[in-house]
Amino acid sequence: MAALLEKLKEKKPSSGKKSFLSEMRSGNKVQREKVDWETWKRRNLNMNGLGRFAWMIIRFVIIVGIAYMILYPFFVKVVVAFSSTEDIVDNTVMYIPRHGSTYFIERAMLNMDYWTSFVNTALLSVIVAVCQLFVASVAGYGFARFSFKGRDLLFVVVLLTLMIPAQTIQLPLFVRFAHFLGSDINLINTFWPLTILSATGLGLKNGLYIYLMRQFFRGLPKELENSAYIDGAGFFRTFISIMLPNAMNMMITVFLFAFTWQWTDTTYNSMLMPKLDILSNKAATVASSLEDTAQIAAINDTACLLIIFPLLIVFLFAQRYFIQSIERSGLVE
Repeated sequence: MAALLEKLKEKKPSSGKKSFLSEMRSGNKVQREKVDWETWKRRNLNMNGLGRFAWMIIRFVIIVGIAYMILYPFFVKVVVAFSSTEDIVDNTVMYIPRHGSTYFIERAMLNMDYWTSFVNTALLSVIVAVCQLFVASVAGYGFARFSFKGRDLLFVVVLLTLMIPAQTIQLPLFVRFAHFLGSDINLINTFWPLTILSATGLGLKNGLYIYLMRQFFRGLPKELENSAYIDGAGFFRTFISIMLPNAMNMMITVFLFAFTWQWTDTTYNSMLMPKLDILSNKAATVASSLEDTAQIAAINDTACLLIIFPLLIVFLFAQRYFIQSIERSGLVE
């Protein structure tokens, strides 16, 4: 029995040596690493691989450059808004205010009568956006799904409204609304001119919204409408119950576009409602009481930031609708 135990002890591998199984595993790992390295060299260390690497570097530089050009002016406005009057005349202050202050924000909000102008601008933008969305949805569906004489010509006319500069029709528009329908009714400095233009498809960028809705409706399968017609639905019922729910993401996108453009518009606002308390009008005169050039620039930058900031918040909550509308616009019959 003692001799048998001695033989078993001699056969037991010492703790300082690797077992055969572990040696096989490590050998396979080394061999696999060699194969992967050879495969990587064969795929990448050639003209195609070097070309892909060069294009990746160029693409990265382009994206960073575009992002810098877009974000840098906004960053500068933020820095100026939180600077003090001493910081804006100090050449040693670059990106971080030395003293820091909310003076320019408070002054800009006071000069703009910010909250009153904010409410008026929001109300006007919502009214205009709703009218433009309604017209764009109806007109876009008509151009996309119905065949009638002169359809293509009318659509060309819609696109031509995007090419006509607003400055060329300023005087006729002003006269028409100053003497509405040839009477003594004066609609200038009210919401009515922009509401009427939007409700009749002639508002700011209305042709673009009609084009977007037309392209989206053209991409929806016709089987949706055919199934509704088989169930006895008419044109209006099909449009309201079938087509509009499927176009909800694009409708939200069009609404946000219309809302944003109206919010920051200066052409129609200054022409048709120059005395109305809205942000775009107030921003033009926010620094009229100042004489110092540096403070005028700082107040103007801060006013622009106060106008843009609500739109940034809207975009943060609504960006997914932009992405979804682009994805859905790729549907084909």
